[in-house]
Amino acid sequence: MNSQNRKIDSDLTVTTKKGHSKSILDLLNKTVLGTPGKLRYRHVQTILNDEKISDITFIQINKRERVLGTAGFIERNITFNSTPLKALYVRYLSVYNPFKKQNRTRSNISKQKKPNVLRSNIENIFRKELQKPFLKADKKGLYYAYVEADNSLSKELCESFGFKETRVINTFLFSRFFPKNHNQVVALEKDNHESFSGSLRHFYNDHNFVFTDSLEDFGTCYVFKQNGEEIAGIRAIPVHWEIVEMPGWKGFMMLKVLPKIPFFKRLFKPDRLKFLAFDSLWYKPGHANKTQNLMEHACSDLGYFMGMIWQDEKSSVAKSLVTKNKLGLLHNINGAVKANLMVRDIDISPEDFSDLKNKPAFVSAVDMV
Repeated sequence: MNSQNRKIDSDLTVTTKKGHSKSILDLLNKTVLGTPGKLRYRHVQTILNDEKISDITFIQINKRERVLGTAGFIERNITFNSTPLKALYVRYLSVYNPFKKQNRTRSNISKQKKPNVLRSNIENIFRKELQKPFLKADKKGLYYAYVEADNSLSKELCESFGFKETRVINTFLFSRFFPKNHNQVVALEKDNHESFSGSLRHFYNDHNFVFTDSLEDFGTCYVFKQNGEEIAGIRAIPVHWEIVEMPGWKGFMMLKVLPKIPFFKRLFKPDRLKFLAFDSLWYKPGHANKTQNLMEHACSDLGYFMGMIWQDEKSSVAKSLVTKNKLGLLHNINGAVKANLMVRDIDISPEDFSDLKNKPAFVSAVDMV
């Protein structure tokens, strides 16, 4: 683990760490994700989370022993208009809010005569820290984050750092009470992803944010073969969440009612949500309907009954998911859940940034769970 401490002034210290540390793990174990008033959850420690955390560089701002701000980021090499571009994926962004415990309304906050100097200093420090990887290399690039559409607090925090909403991402649920194996679907060996990666990049050649460098690191890739030819593929990653809150009638049904009904309780346990995170979906023309076979086989093979998959709302792939496939009961109950792709650019021209907003985005499950 690399670690560096720097004194900013007599009170504030900036610490950057890559990988595991007790303070980081304690922080993440306490972190509740999701949208207040809707689904809120914690990550359950798994191999996936251990490996993801080892790749994240954390920035912490402390005032003596108190943590005032935290951000984690991972460097990505994505596609932008079919060319490589350096990017930072940002998550676990949290900044001290002096008004939070005082339970003041936004209108009351706006009436404060003096801006909060401490919070402004913290935000300025984060901006500088996140720009460093680009400035050192003298390169243009961007950093990005995903925020649930209804999570206004997180969205406003991102906007305070200069993030702009660029695309809408839909989350689709997949479920089967009795998932079946499909003889034409096979799992790829860990060192046999070259063809899969090539098909994936070709399929998303009109998308931005494409990267394939984590294919061999997480989960299992499956392909659908017809007459010996690979005609569709997907990756499945096991994920476990601890449910903290799920209010409303949907939450009541999924956490209180369904777990008590035979067969339905396969999908939900009151305190745990186990599912497969699907991504890297591709298929050849005329085979969009093979998606359901790939996901069902993965569920059967790995012992799961539900999954999630993310697609840009305006992409043809999102449309094919619901028109060419039967996603199951949970999709019928829940529908698509929306999130915003938030982006801040570094030295990207307004014309190029317009292209970024007008092309669909590739979404990695590793970034969403």
